[in-house]
Amino acid sequence: MSTENRNVLSVVKSTFFQVGVGILGLLTVVSCDKDSTSYKQGNMAISAKAKFDDNSGESSKTGKEMGANVVLSDFLINLKEFELEFDLDYEDDENEQWDDDGFYDYEDEIELEGPFELDLLKGEISFINAEIPVGTYEELEFKIDKSADATSDLFGKSILIKGTIDNVPFIFWHDFDEDIEVDFEDPKMDLVIVENQQSLTIQFDMTQLLNGVGGVDLSQATDGNQDGIIEISPEDKDGNNEIAAQLKEKLKDIIDLLDD
Repeated sequence: MSTENRNVLSVVKSTFFQVGVGILGLLTVVSCDKDSTSYKQGNMAISAKAKFDDNSGESSKTGKEMGANVVLSDFLINLKEFELEFDLDYEDDENEQWDDDGFYDYEDEIELEGPFELDLLKGEISFINAEIPVGTYEELEFKIDKSADATSDLFGKSILIKGTIDNVPFIFWHDFDEDIEVDFEDPKMDLVIVENQQSLTIQFDMTQLLNGVGGVDLSQATDGNQDGIIEISPEDKDGNNEIAAQLKEKLKDIIDLLDD
């Protein structure tokens, strides 16, 4: 589908709100040109949160300790360009006769623009509430990208995590640009929008990132330049570039989609 065939369906949210790191951008829904009388709409609400497990494996821990030696104080991330595509297999099976006839089908996509700067240690954050055409969709896709807000702690960064390692302050940041696809853990579950509200949560499992089997071991990070702060980033001021790369790659594996 060419750009020329797209138009803005609606501005679904124009209220700016503070989430601890800046003001979120204007949210729009973008798709193909359709007759508004030819489709039904539902509502999709999206939130995001960080998950912490205690030693017994119970979820939703309110503390931010990651084992005996790591404590987190900030977890900021910049998300943008959310996209939903109609499920190709579903639409092929159910609507083989459909073409570009005014109905939403597998040829169309829904885009939710950002950016959304989220502080995920402040609890679960609701940041999208949009009208979406009723249907069955493939996985949710979004982009983690650098913030362009010069007033934000995330300016020029896509993720920023702060805390202490053995009581020494640390800062991890990265400026990567990555498309992320998330789906339900159960492959039999479909992402279905009906004529009432569908609530979804993007969950970042910090236990898997830092404290679980296969997680990144921050105890190996060092304050190489002896300035009192352990810096973990692509710039490698303290010699922790390899750990920064590990965190970047692991981050993509610990994101889940929950159906509330």
